[in-house]
Amino acid sequence: MFFIGIFGVGNRSKKLADIKFKCTGCMGERFSLMELYKSFDIFFIPVFKFKKEYLIVCEKCKSMYKLKSGSIDRVLETQRAEYEDVERIVFETHTCPKCGAKIVGDYSFCPYCGESLKK
Repeated sequence: MFFIGIFGVGNRSKKLADIKFKCTGCMGERFSLMELYKSFDIFFIPVFKFKKEYLIVCEKCKSMYKLKSGSIDRVLETQRAEYEDVERIVFETHTCPKCGAKIVGDYSFCPYCGESLKK
């Protein structure tokens, strides 16, 4: 939060809903729809929001996907996101099919058990 006198600008986040989406990292289907935004505050009270972004976060592996701004109304209505709704992958983890370890990065083999990760 950055304040000058009684005015300030801060980063905020808010959970909007639980939705369904197929994670490309762990194949989980439970996600949280998050709204990230900046707010203009007076005495720490938000007056208005700007620079809104919408992310879906996997509850299992914490992979994050940024949604297209035009898709948010349909995603909220249906409680489901599709791959066409995703603008880009913000952060992605993978799960080893053999040992179940969470792997961050583009490995060909699991650094824990040696199992091939490329199919």
